[in-house]
Amino acid sequence: MLFALTGWTGGLHQRLSMLELDAKLQADLRALAQRWLQCTVHDDTASTAALAARLRGAVRPMLRHRGAARLQLIEQPQQQPLPTLERLLMGLSQSLGFVLPQTHRLNLLAHIQDEGSDYARHSTRGHQTNASLAFHSDRCDLNLLLYVRVAPRGGELSVVAYEEAAQRLRELDAPAYEALFDGFPFDLRDERIFASLAWHWRPILWRHNGGLRGHYIRRFITDSQRHDDCPRLSERQQHALNRFDTVLESMREEHAFAPRAGELVLLNNYRVMHARTGFDDAPEPAAKRLALRTWVAPFDSEPLPLALHALAGSCIARSYRGGVGCGAEYLGRLGQTRIINMTEHA
Repeated sequence: MLFALTGWTGGLHQRLSMLELDAKLQADLRALAQRWLQCTVHDDTASTAALAARLRGAVRPMLRHRGAARLQLIEQPQQQPLPTLERLLMGLSQSLGFVLPQTHRLNLLAHIQDEGSDYARHSTRGHQTNASLAFHSDRCDLNLLLYVRVAPRGGELSVVAYEEAAQRLRELDAPAYEALFDGFPFDLRDERIFASLAWHWRPILWRHNGGLRGHYIRRFITDSQRHDDCPRLSERQQHALNRFDTVLESMREEHAFAPRAGELVLLNNYRVMHARTGFDDAPEPAAKRLALRTWVAPFDSEPLPLALHALAGSCIARSYRGGVGCGAEYLGRLGQTRIINMTEHA
């Protein structure tokens, strides 16, 4: 049994733990990770395959049911060389799907740490700051976050399912809920897939196979208004956004947890959104908060609405999509799929 709960209901303790894998399964994965860490750089093929296969089998049911998963993968990651941890995360990510560029420099792995950047500037990305981050989804199907060091104060995550948040909004304000299925303008940032499109128009919520999916970044909606050719937000749209934000903030604390050093967090950005509290870093540079992040297009991804093409670059299921790459090679890969070994990836 990978997890004990089957719904988003329950008390606070259940809510905080419901994304975690079964304790025995976590222990098995830690043992495999420890075996991998003990291998040399040139002798880790078998241990990588074993760990990757076990991780796939463990997290996929949780991602299908919850849209997110947590597990304590490594003990005392601070004692490991950073390149080793980066290689581990890349190997696990590649076993789940296509690893995507997170910048126009085609960086496949990001360091989530405070660089002293000004978050008030639209060009600043949240992972470069210690600021509090509102609920949002990243520009890919799947995030993998491996926490190397945590902050002494702050930096808690909150993970909320689109379906649960939408249901609460519907109970509170049905017209606002319905408005989120209509189009909204979203800024596409300076680093984007298609250079000719500065903003695009798409829904925040949509229905899929009897369920509900979404992709929300209020900051991008607000910043769309800097473009002269972008329609102004209507009163109905602003009301719906404000009501949605109110609902999300009311859910923040009950869905919050403090990531632990060595913890791996996986987030399906079309099933859940996440927020982060601001944090105070340790004074010593070597002790500052650090997480490693990959963006992944899973080999088993769902199709997306065509309205998300400008965001994802492709809406085809199981395809290479998302990220913020550029150049002919990246653009040429968008929409490509691979033949899936159903035994390996079941």
